[in-house]
Amino acid sequence: MQFVVLAEEKWNKLFEMQLELLTLLKEIKARSPRPAFKTEYITALEFMAAVRIKRTKFDQLVQEGKVKVIRRGRKLYVPVSEIGRYFDGK
Repeated sequence: MQFVVLAEEKWNKLFEMQLELLTLLKEIKARSPRPAFKTEYITALEFMAAVRIKRTKFDQLVQEGKVKVIRRGRKLYVPVSEIGRYFDGK
């Protein structure tokens, strides 16, 4: 085991910097609670992960018309705007 000796002044500066980093991280987390997508459409799996639901619930929402999907062959795509709509309950 090794010990490191720091002057009180340096220790306080290190402590202040850590507090500042924690504050900044909390601000960043509060600003972006949802994942940011660069595209207009995401896959069904990405949608389910974003809203934390399983396939059965997703299929139910699609069937009830609460989530819009676009089919391309066997693949399902969901507009990114549906994430906000899902949480707003519209």
